[in-house]
Amino acid sequence: MAPSDERFPRFPSYRTTTVHQVGWTEMKNRVSHRRFLAQPLSNEDLITMERLIDQVNRKSGLHFTLICDRHDIFAGHLTGAPSYIMLTGSAGDPHAEEKCGYYGQLLVLFANAMGLSTCWVGGTYDRNTCLARLGKGERLVCVIALGYSASTASSHAPHRSTKTIAQLSDAPSDAPEWFFDAVAAVQLAPSAMNRQGVCFRWMEDGSVQGISTDNESFSMVDLGIAKLHFELGSRGGDWEWGNGGSFQRAVLEKSCGAVVYRERNGIREYLLIRHNGGHWSFPKGHVENDETEVQTAMREIQEETGLTTAINTDFRQVVTYTPKSGVIKDVVFFIASVTGGTEQAQEEEIAQLAWLPYKAACDTVTFPTDTHVLENAEDFLLKKA
Repeated sequence: MAPSDERFPRFPSYRTTTVHQVGWTEMKNRVSHRRFLAQPLSNEDLITMERLIDQVNRKSGLHFTLICDRHDIFAGHLTGAPSYIMLTGSAGDPHAEEKCGYYGQLLVLFANAMGLSTCWVGGTYDRNTCLARLGKGERLVCVIALGYSASTASSHAPHRSTKTIAQLSDAPSDAPEWFFDAVAAVQLAPSAMNRQGVCFRWMEDGSVQGISTDNESFSMVDLGIAKLHFELGSRGGDWEWGNGGSFQRAVLEKSCGAVVYRERNGIREYLLIRHNGGHWSFPKGHVENDETEVQTAMREIQEETGLTTAINTDFRQVVTYTPKSGVIKDVVFFIASVTGGTEQAQEEEIAQLAWLPYKAACDTVTFPTDTHVLENAEDFLLKKA
């Protein structure tokens, strides 16, 4: 099965809008570029792409390689690409093509979100040059051109016509809404010659089958790409590899909290809590019953710290992660100022409370995602001042 925990690498730290995984925005914005500038990747983009490829290789067992030797291996209408990603896997892996589609498209979405231009290339390239780079026992599947678009106006092709949801799925009308959302994401998936030769079948036990409906070149690559889009559109889950492989949607959980701050002697301080497990974070907790996000955040802050707060909803950051296999969790963070109460740590869950200035707070929080949230909170408050 496709691995569940840490499947999606995080965006690089220079993305300051929110900390999240690839999803609808990246799928809708993806376009296939044909004309590239000859300039090489910037050092920052090169380091980021190599890091992402390394993460993908470790998770998938594939061997993707970023080539930046400026040797133009492309022919036809694709010109100027200064670099490309070789998608290779073990010659003995029966699912190598499907995995290359799944993880290759994951890299495409991240690259496009970084401002890079990409294009899937199956045949119109110098295959011999790539074959010379293969290791023993490896199989070349295809390549992805990577670089910067030569023209924002004419170098890319928008999404072509797509099959309908009914043509891409087999499900009763009373199938859950998330299933049709997932198939809508498949409509945005690229495929060889725009065939879209896939179908997603709803099963009575609540699982889904992913099926390739043709037997043409790169059909299993297309299935892997479509499976990734289906998974992203469903908000997460686990696929079995293979034609007809089963998908189990992840259980979705939601927590809400806030970055709590105060001003003391002209210095802004942030409230951090050390959980009994040892990690430092912000007050937060699960949504209960019909609570709104704000109600949950206020209740959890008071329960964990004894403080009452005023929530500012103009700041809203969502962190998404996988706490365990089969579970996807969203944590919504607002900004909150203290209005009253008596400071006291909740004995059952909280070991310690601490008020720290910004830099010390950044050095103290345990998880990088919380550091991102804190950085964005500080920037928000500075601009508001």
